[in-house]
Amino acid sequence: MSKQLVESWRIEERRQVVLQRGLNVWPCDQPDDLQQIEQIREWLDSQLEPVVLQHPLHPLKMLVGRGFSPRMAYYFALGDYEEADLELIEKMVRPGDRVLECGGGAGITGSLAARCSGNPVTIVEPNEVMHGIIRQNVQLNGQQCRLIAAAVVADDYSGDTLTLRVQDEYWWSSVLDHGSGEPVQTAVARISDLLASICPSVLVLDIEGAEVGLLPEKLPDELRLIMVELHTPDIGDEATVSVVNRIMSQGFRLCHVRSQTWVFERTA
Repeated sequence: MSKQLVESWRIEERRQVVLQRGLNVWPCDQPDDLQQIEQIREWLDSQLEPVVLQHPLHPLKMLVGRGFSPRMAYYFALGDYEEADLELIEKMVRPGDRVLECGGGAGITGSLAARCSGNPVTIVEPNEVMHGIIRQNVQLNGQQCRLIAAAVVADDYSGDTLTLRVQDEYWWSSVLDHGSGEPVQTAVARISDLLASICPSVLVLDIEGAEVGLLPEKLPDELRLIMVELHTPDIGDEATVSVVNRIMSQGFRLCHVRSQTWVFERTA
């Protein structure tokens, strides 16, 4: 069973909001959003069997049911779940690309990356609560993934584990201490080890602020595209600039900025 949860006029209205978002402020729930989310919560609780939601803007599906996050279901149905990333993946990922995604979310961006590249996507996701959801959604969308249970860290990270803070909305988590979230220990994967073993042509980073200081001084020659969500509202301007400068100093140019997502393409 496929279901459209949100009216078409709401989808188009939100699309215009997404297009106007800036870099330094996170979107937040509006009163109408909260009302819609509560209605979807009640609807989810009434479902005896899982229901497939169809994305209104991309060829993507998500399976939802009792206990699923009503907020995620709402924003997916509205076309406002990782929308900047989805639009840029659709625009920039080519057939034949090998995509490494650090921060897998619900497997939706990974599904689209696999679809656009024609290859299985490698997803590094430390929050094991999300692993079943990621696999389920990738399979639902007719794609394949390799899932690595770890948090990506810089090469000079000294330990073998770190503390992940899993939020009440379990589909996002962070290694940054925001003063909230359940602390969970997770394994780590160093960025250069991942790049060397997977040899990606596209690197997608959405790691909730851990992008600061992550990238090595020498990126592999086969890496042609870097798509990174820069969490400027959390990390600040100076840290944002440091990430951008590290990438651009290695022969990449900035080719797109959409909301908080920046895309860099190798020039030579």
